[in-house]
Amino acid sequence: MKNFLFSLITLVLAVSAFAQTSLAQTGYVSDMLLLTFRQGPGNSYAVIKTIQSNTPVSIIEEKNGFYKVTLQSNETGWVDKRFIVFKQPKSIVLEQLKQENSSLQNKISQLKSSPQALEETIKQLEASLKTALDEKTKISHSFAENQKKYNTLIKQSGNIQKLINENKSLQKKNVTLTRDLETLKKNHKDRFKTSMIKWFLAGVGVLLLGWIIGKNISSQKRRSGSSLLG
Repeated sequence: MKNFLFSLITLVLAVSAFAQTSLAQTGYVSDMLLLTFRQGPGNSYAVIKTIQSNTPVSIIEEKNGFYKVTLQSNETGWVDKRFIVFKQPKSIVLEQLKQENSSLQNKISQLKSSPQALEETIKQLEASLKTALDEKTKISHSFAENQKKYNTLIKQSGNIQKLINENKSLQKKNVTLTRDLETLKKNHKDRFKTSMIKWFLAGVGVLLLGWIIGKNISSQKRRSGSSLLG
């Protein structure tokens, strides 16, 4: 009778704990994501920081497709609601299963050490333990795959940042080249004006020299004619 009461109390406590867990309304950042934590409900607002996947957030309100949330660090900001899920992340579930596994093993050890332990209770607990272990194995495999995807995403984000930096560098070089080109155009224009002035002065000089030579020749011819007539 005592063993039956003990088993019944254990079952009631387990059900109560499960019910309390299921009533929690905490949201989590979805898997494989670095989510921006902004000052307001929109992508135009400044980014305060980025929060990693599986981070729990307490939702305060919703506006323009964004949730106003509070982090465990008591920081308050806005996140895109599309990337918030209400199902516990696999890593948290895995940790809970580990704790349940440890608790079940302790209970089994206690029951086996008691001479009045019921065989049926032990079988039920062992079956529950096996189920928990199987679930743990499945989640471990899924968690490993998601971790690989996460690492790939981090690597890709690093490549994107590298491209952004290279683009900024090229933009700076383009500005410098444009400035140098404008300087060359200005220098070329000034040189062209100087050359035109030189050519113009040279032409005027040639014309003036020709006029002087022609005038001298005409004067000499007149003198020669006058001498012949005399």
